[in-house]
Amino acid sequence: MTAPSDAATVVGTYARRAQFARAETTAVTRPRLLPKLLRTGPRVAEIPCGAGHFLTEYARTCVAVTLVDACPHMLAAAVEHAVLAGIPVDRTVPTVTYLQELEFLAEVDVVVAPNAALNQLARQASLTVMLTALRRVLRPGAEVLAQVACTYPGGGVDSATFYDAARQHGVWFPDRWLDPAHTGGAVLRCRRQHRDDDRLRIDFAYLDATGHTLHATTVELTLFSARRLRDAFTAAGFVRVRFLPGLDGLSEVLAVTGPGAES
Repeated sequence: MTAPSDAATVVGTYARRAQFARAETTAVTRPRLLPKLLRTGPRVAEIPCGAGHFLTEYARTCVAVTLVDACPHMLAAAVEHAVLAGIPVDRTVPTVTYLQELEFLAEVDVVVAPNAALNQLARQASLTVMLTALRRVLRPGAEVLAQVACTYPGGGVDSATFYDAARQHGVWFPDRWLDPAHTGGAVLRCRRQHRDDDRLRIDFAYLDATGHTLHATTVELTLFSARRLRDAFTAAGFVRVRFLPGLDGLSEVLAVTGPGAES
């Protein structure tokens, strides 16, 4: 399947952001369901990995790691991050590709989709189509854990390191202090957030010590409901779909590939 042109455009914007991504991943909340999965599955894939989100956890449990991202710059940052986290090179498999173009991951026991990555991907392609593509490259019985941003009856919405519904929308505010040694000189990330029903647009600006903007970018996401997630995973061929609501953070979905996964 050829990657859609809008997805290629989005991937292109991540090339410059890669230098800031490693510092950003340090603040991402670790999934509550991840530790148990890593004890039972010795081979894990992070898709899309960005600069690598949970590499320290992978290193501690001695799993083999496949890192998948469509942006070569992000993948290079992830590989470097993996080495620093203590994952041996012979246990790291970097793969540059779009999710829809993945080849068979026969050796993978657990797939982790971190930090609302599915919400971002859903702005370029159908959630069910993406999950079907993922299911087809996994062996039956493989588990998929996704951190997702969700809405709830009554208007509630998950919070994350990139979005807080309680903060004012449409205005810039200081978001996170950064270590300039790992961010090309940036010391501050500023954020401006917008929400239109189930759509989020988050603007980021990375500033140096003088307040000069080194880089600016925008991330767009689609918010999910628990029902939409369950329906999409089920339609894509997953079974035993479990939804864990966010607790002052992102929600989690855990699902198992059903019979009929194809190479």
